[in-house]
Amino acid sequence: MSTNIGTHNNPVAFAKLALNCDFTALKEEVLALNELTWYSHVNSSGFSGHWNVLPLYANQAHVNAHPILQCFSIEEQNAQFAPLPIMNRLPILKSFLAQFKCSFKSIRLMRLEAGSHILPHRDHHLSMEYGEARIHVPIAGAEQVEFVVNNRIVPMKCNEVWYLNADLEHSVSNLGAEARINLVIDCKVGVWLKNLIESSEQKF
Repeated sequence: MSTNIGTHNNPVAFAKLALNCDFTALKEEVLALNELTWYSHVNSSGFSGHWNVLPLYANQAHVNAHPILQCFSIEEQNAQFAPLPIMNRLPILKSFLAQFKCSFKSIRLMRLEAGSHILPHRDHHLSMEYGEARIHVPIAGAEQVEFVVNNRIVPMKCNEVWYLNADLEHSVSNLGAEARINLVIDCKVGVWLKNLIESSEQKF
């Protein structure tokens, strides 16, 4: 465990965040959405198998657009993001998100099917050090998933909340027999989130 504060030269790779939720109820909400249409990730060269997305928050300019744009649109600078109508089915998730004292960008559910792999890649400048953060909340199937950031395995389990530095190289392999579903939150970093990450008892 590291006690170093993240900087551009020594960034935090991942950290478990002290946020609470009724995770059992959240899982029930999310699994009920499996009946809906999920959309294959557009970067087909970046993964093998099946990697699907269900958008929950999107750029306001695309709220009434095709879901593909809501999932994968190139974000304009200073774009405003808003919840999609599907959030009306997710009161437990709404309650969880109410804890966040920061601005949201894209929020989505990401389902990586059994035997599928997300190849090593980086999401340019998507890290605390650049003012943005990616938060993962494993909903299902995390036990047999190998999530690697900067050559280190993230000890991420269901019913936990993790900050992951997406600016560093990362990859994911679902080695289990069931689909892995994660809630993925992209948000702006202010004092509240920076303090939450830096005060983590499991920070690497």
